[in-house]
Amino acid sequence: MTDEEFQLAIDMMLAGNSEGLKIIYEEYIKLIYVTIYNVVGNKEDTEDLTSEFFIKLVRVAGGFQKGNGHRTWMITIARNMALDYLRKRKKEVLASTKEDEESANDYIDSVNADLITKNSVEDEAMMSYDIQNAMKSLNQNEKQIVDLKLVGQLKFKEISEILGQPMGTVTWVYNQAIKKLRRCLSDYE
Repeated sequence: MTDEEFQLAIDMMLAGNSEGLKIIYEEYIKLIYVTIYNVVGNKEDTEDLTSEFFIKLVRVAGGFQKGNGHRTWMITIARNMALDYLRKRKKEVLASTKEDEESANDYIDSVNADLITKNSVEDEAMMSYDIQNAMKSLNQNEKQIVDLKLVGQLKFKEISEILGQPMGTVTWVYNQAIKKLRRCLSDYE
């Protein structure tokens, strides 16, 4: 979605037309889910916060300034909501339960389904399983940067601003994460 299309959807929302929210929701639900999950690490909390994000989006729609990058704006809101949630709960993000990891990885696999190039059902199932395991090899920072780059289609500069990390660090971490994934998925090259 371009900034102009996003602005049209925002304008629809501001005029009271719920179709604008529907357009944004359908385009960005996966990105917002992954962004929030990377912060809170819990499926149930992520689902709740994702719903709250779209409710909040209606309230803050008038604050969007055209030309500032709508994806970055939305990711910043989602990430800040997740961090605020953790602060309010005064708890650290603990290692997710196996069920949470499997659910999140299933969701991420659906986002990355276009990576599957083999035709048979067996090959697709094996590739999906291997992608899940490859993603588990990444630490939280690596996973977050890869998700923002691949799922969010953000530029390194935007990721750097969102995470508050130097751009050189972001690009280095991304490249190291991709190398890890390639090693894990070397059978598919």
